[in-house]
Amino acid sequence: MIGLVINGALKGFGQLAADPKLRTILWRSLLLAAGAVVIALVAAWLATDYLLGIYLSAIDGWIINVAEVGSVITIAGLMWILFPAIVTGIAGMFLDGAAKAVEDRHYPGDLPGEEPPLWPSVWNSVKFTAMVVGVNLLLVPLYIIGIFFPPLLLLIFAINGWLLGREYFELVGYRHLKPGEIYDARRKNSSTVLLGGIAIALGFTIPFLNLIVPVVGIAMMVHIFKGLEKRGKIARAESSHIQATN
Repeated sequence: MIGLVINGALKGFGQLAADPKLRTILWRSLLLAAGAVVIALVAAWLATDYLLGIYLSAIDGWIINVAEVGSVITIAGLMWILFPAIVTGIAGMFLDGAAKAVEDRHYPGDLPGEEPPLWPSVWNSVKFTAMVVGVNLLLVPLYIIGIFFPPLLLLIFAINGWLLGREYFELVGYRHLKPGEIYDARRKNSSTVLLGGIAIALGFTIPFLNLIVPVVGIAMMVHIFKGLEKRGKIARAESSHIQATN
């Protein structure tokens, strides 16, 4: 399991360095994600400034300034916590192209994947983003406690690893499997998918590395998927086997 994750990650970093297709997808995703984060930060700051001006208008100006600084720090912290969901949700619209680039480069002899329909992919990304944002907002108290009790952060990594592993595995799986087959494949290989998701979640916490994690993460998951498939741990429908032999 660990070997698949490490090997997949190394191949993902290597292809990102050598393949202009992956770098184009990366820059497109980052620009959109950065724009979304900036808009969210500005909107949150304006809303906070407005509310503080209403409810603290009778208090000394320096108290308001302290409250504003504290609010900005809090909002920035939330953005850092929610960054994986924001980037993955936005990048999700382009990651199928990244998966195709990895398959074309490393698995040219395999049955090619099928590009999923656009709007279902967008809707799935929106739902996933909303779910991860909601879960991480609920986990904010645990993040705060985890600063003073680091072992608690392991639970947070496990939760985010499960969510991210599930999303990235399904992004790859939808190119090759039917919905029911994806669920079975993820369930049968839950430990490997979880390890891959934890690796992605860990990468999102490291400054600068978190900027390339979506593309490297999907590349890693393609290699994990292919590795599991070659070991007979992912079963396709009979029609897929027939198509592959023709």
